Amino acid sequence: MTVFFLLVLLPGCGPLYTYPASSVPKAIEDICHEEYRLDVQARVAGKTVGALLAVDFHADSNGQIPKEVHEKMGKVMQAVTRVALSTDLPLDFCTVIVRDKNQGHELAITRSLDDTKRANAEALGMEESMSRTVFAQGKVAPGTDAFVLKEVTLENFLTEQIVQRVRFNFSKGSKSQDPEEELQEEIAAQPVILVDGSFYQAHGTRTFRFSILSLKSTEPKETLLGVLKTVNDVLQGYQVTAFDGIEIQDYLNRQKLVLSREVLTAYQKKEITGDQILEKYLVESGSVQEAFKLFGFTVPQDSSSASSASPTP
Repeated sequence: MTVFFLLVLLPGCGPLYTYPASSVPKAIEDICHEEYRLDVQARVAGKTVGALLAVDFHADSNGQIPKEVHEKMGKVMQAVTRVALSTDLPLDFCTVIVRDKNQGHELAITRSLDDTKRANAEALGMEESMSRTVFAQGKVAPGTDAFVLKEVTLENFLTEQIVQRVRFNFSKGSKSQDPEEELQEEIAAQPVILVDGSFYQAHGTRTFRFSILSLKSTEPKETLLGVLKTVNDVLQGYQVTAFDGIEIQDYLNRQKLVLSREVLTAYQKKEITGDQILEKYLVESGSVQEAFKLFGFTVPQDSSSASSASPTP
């Protein structure tokens, strides 16, 4: 799978092109067809450009797709980013989706165009660049041909990236020596922490919200601090300041960490420690039953712990 990721990181290889804004989708489709013999549908939604590759493939028991399909995705991403880097159309994100023609299973990969530029300039290492790539799985009705591209916003992109990083950081150790293959294994593996996230805007406030349900025996405060560090690393890494606060809800232990942007900035400057944050800003929150519904569990009649919950069929 290293071949796939190298293709993603090197979209600028080959001759340079300039593509007028109106020609972007067709240019991507032409490059894929003429250079890679791949037929794709390309779309632009706001500042997001994307392409859909429909192929016949069968995922394994963990939901992973064959290596050759990953390589095709890499070639499509190469075409998408190549055009995105050489057009006057203002673009921020690139998305490639591969869809199983028969079953409707989809795997989507989304990257920030700025991250791609930084990777090309060697300002990002391969491991960090890989961590900034958001993977998502989905499903459409079998035989669906339509391609509706959803615009990616920075806030949602960062939220999904944080969720992915938290799950990866708390997952079981992988034996793979290939960073991209390791990430794929961890995404497909049985999770040891359930994570959900959203960017909430209401009443003039902008808040990153995360909910966790740890499935491993560990110190609750240690888990919260690990999630906080991941949230902070991502927001600081992208130099994001257009938000008012963050919330981290630990359903199993019925506690929630509520921080303003100012407190997070103080944490970044080492003016306050993680332990001090927990002491000052950790509050009691809702019951674990709320987590059952959020993460797709059925709620037993008489339940007092997550261990008595069962996944919804």
